[in-house]
Amino acid sequence: MILTYVLAAMAVISALQLVLLVRLARRVTGAERMHDRLAHFSEALSLLTDTTEQGLANVAAGLTAFGTKTSTRGTTRATTRRIVSAATKGRPVTAIAADESISESEIRLHLGLDAAARSTEADHGALRV
Repeated sequence: MILTYVLAAMAVISALQLVLLVRLARRVTGAERMHDRLAHFSEALSLLTDTTEQGLANVAAGLTAFGTKTSTRGTTRATTRRIVSAATKGRPVTAIAADESISESEIRLHLGLDAAARSTEADHGALRV
């Protein structure tokens, strides 16, 4: 009879150890999953940080470029003189526009301004005595 009680006690202890081992295995597996998830979130945060840093650097560069003057050309008269001299040398309007970094319509406007200035000067010359 004592042998039965001893075997029953050992069976209960073995069952208890089995339950404890199963619980321990679940906790270890859960800890590993948590570690994997934490590593995944760390990589995602690193990517987000790098992307944000690069985007802010691009914005800062754009704002810096926005404040600077893009053209160091002289006055309108000097621009008109350069355009007229290039046109009298036979250069096409498209090439002049590319050189001056302005539109073709603005090139034609400068040519028209020069023609108007010359006609006004001719009228003033006729008034002289």
